[in-house]
Amino acid sequence: MSRVSRNGPCPCGSGRKYKGCCGAFHDGKPAPTPETLMRSRYSAYAAGEVSYLLATTAPESPHARADRSVWAEEVRRWCQAVEFRQLQVFSASEEGNSGEVRFFATLFHGAEEVSFGEISSFVRREGRWYYVAGEPFTPS
Repeated sequence: MSRVSRNGPCPCGSGRKYKGCCGAFHDGKPAPTPETLMRSRYSAYAAGEVSYLLATTAPESPHARADRSVWAEEVRRWCQAVEFRQLQVFSASEEGNSGEVRFFATLFHGAEEVSFGEISSFVRREGRWYYVAGEPFTPS
């Protein structure tokens, strides 16, 4: 069950309603760019859309787990425990079937800030983008 109102603002920060923004991707529409996929994944964490997060993670990702039920439970717990406050995208690029996005996510786990910056890498297969991995990123 989504924790985000379909008529409320999209967690990705686009200024659009969730249903017309990342909600459309959570409903099955393919994300057209690496940035769109990254934003929709951020929104999926905020909304608790666990199946979307698993489906958009490349099998070779270090985050992927062979036991999908255990992996889904880990992601579900993280989604429930964390408050997703803001997403800032600094850059996004794609070349052929590879892409990269630099972003900073402001998050809180209870009273503790657990924000982070990442340079995410993406791969496109059969017309769909997938998250592969991320490296730490500190905005200047």
